[in-house]
This record gives sequence, structure tokens and C-alpha cells, in this order.
Amino acid sequence: MTNHLNNNSQIISLVGQYIYDHSDQTITLEALAAHTGFSKFHFNRIFFAATGFQLGEFIQRQKLEKAFYLIKEGNENILHVALSVGYESASSFTRAFKKNFSVTPSDIIRGKLPRNERAGSLPPKKLITEQVLKPVWKTLPSRKIYGLYGKGFSKQSFSVVAGQLYGRLAELSAPLSYSQLQPIGVSIDNPWAGEQQESRFFAGFTAGLSDAHSELEVFHWQAGQWACFTHIGPHSTMWQTISQVYAQWVLPHNIKLKDQQIIQLYLNNPLETKPELMMTELYFAVEENP
Repeated sequence: MTNHLNNNSQIISLVGQYIYDHSDQTITLEALAAHTGFSKFHFNRIFFAATGFQLGEFIQRQKLEKAFYLIKEGNENILHVALSVGYESASSFTRAFKKNFSVTPSDIIRGKLPRNERAGSLPPKKLITEQVLKPVWKTLPSRKIYGLYGKGFSKQSFSVVAGQLYGRLAELSAPLSYSQLQPIGVSIDNPWAGEQQESRFFAGFTAGLSDAHSELEVFHWQAGQWACFTHIGPHSTMWQTISQVYAQWVLPHNIKLKDQQIIQLYLNNPLETKPELMMTELYFAVEENP
């Protein structure tokens, strides 16, 4: 059963990447279903179970997230942005953008940001009823985490750049064990909106490193309320759990996040654990406990 679910998750990840790569084009459920070998109904069902969004809804949100990124980065030509994510006119794009984010593209240009930059403010049309997402609430003090920053999101994860960064960090922290070091990663940017190869990632250890190593950089784990969810499976499918958190918890409950950075605390050693059994705690900084 686990292998079956894992295979579905891997297929969903490949489809998610395809949607990102072709966001300037018309993408149909029929074409994606045919590409994966599933029926249209079955494919939409497993996509919804994996991401919390129905496929058509996900495609539109993906386009709008990329559009939001382009505008925020300084592209003020709304028609150009609309065309770059597959809309035929500025008016239709603006209507969809406002419906999803509750602000217009012009508002973004003027510096007015949506409640949450990732996934907007509009709840999905359908909720997963058989598995209700509930966070573990944690009130945490501020912490200074030593590590290294890198760039590069590929094959639906930061695994390649993370492996390189943790390899360098392990040399500096020897001979401490994996459990003593408690590795964390931080997705600084949303890799499904901007340029994936430029998406930043922080790799660090909660113990075993200090400012005695001049090459190390710092991530400030801020104090406050944190909602913690657990992802089980390979890092390449972690974005699906994050998508579910937004779709099935943040948006339906109108949660206000402090920022879009997601802290990942790795609970088991990837060198000793099968990918489908990997466990990662995902931390979301919340303005206040609802």
C-alpha cells in the first residue's frame, strides 16, 4: 500500500513540475490524465488527495502565484504578465488575480500585499473530509541557527543543493552524530513561483556549530507561535504536504502567516532510512493561534 501511494505521489510531483514549466500554455486535465495513463476522474481524485486542490484549481493558482512573483519583482506591465502565464487579456487576468488574492495587480505595484503571498486568500472549492489537518502548536523562543545558504530547486526538491551544504557542515561538526546535530532546512523562497534555480535554501544544525567557523552563516529562527505538521515520505513530495497545509488548513481557517518561509526539521537520517519512510516536521510561523 505504501509503495502504491508513493508511486502516485511521484507521478503528482512530475505533473506539478510540468504545470510549472508550461504555465504560459493551456493545460487540460484530459492531456495530463492521458500523459500519466490514468482516467480523467481517477487522476483528478489522486491529485486532490495529494495536494488538497483539484487539478484545474491548482493550475490556475500556479499561474497566479507566478504572476504575483513577477509583479512583486518589478514587472509593472500587467498585460505582459497576463500573457506570460497564459491569460489572453489584462481584464480576465485581473479578475482572476483579485478573486484569488483579494487584491489587484495594481495593488501589488502600489505595495499592498495579500494576506498570504502563497496560495492567496480564496479557500479551495472542496475539502478533504476523511483526513482533517490539525497542527501541533508550539510556542518557541528565538534561536540562532548556524549553517550555509545555497540556491537550486530541482527534481521537485532542494535535495541536491542540501546534500552539498550538509556535506560541508558535517565536516565542520565532526564527530557529532546525526541525532546530536538535528539538521534543519529552510525554504527561503517559494520555488513554485520564481526561478527554481535561483530559489534559496538554508541548511543548518541546531547543535554542533558556532560562530567560531568564519565561513558559517546565520538563520534566525524567530520566536512566537508555530504550527507544526509532519511530512512522511521523500523530500521530492514534501511540496505536496505543504500544498495540503495551505489548501486544507491555512485558507479554510483564514490563517495569517508571518511569512512564507517554511522550516524543515529532519527527524531521521536519509543515509539510513528509506525515502518513503522519511519523517520531516514542517514549521509555519503564525501571527496568532486561532
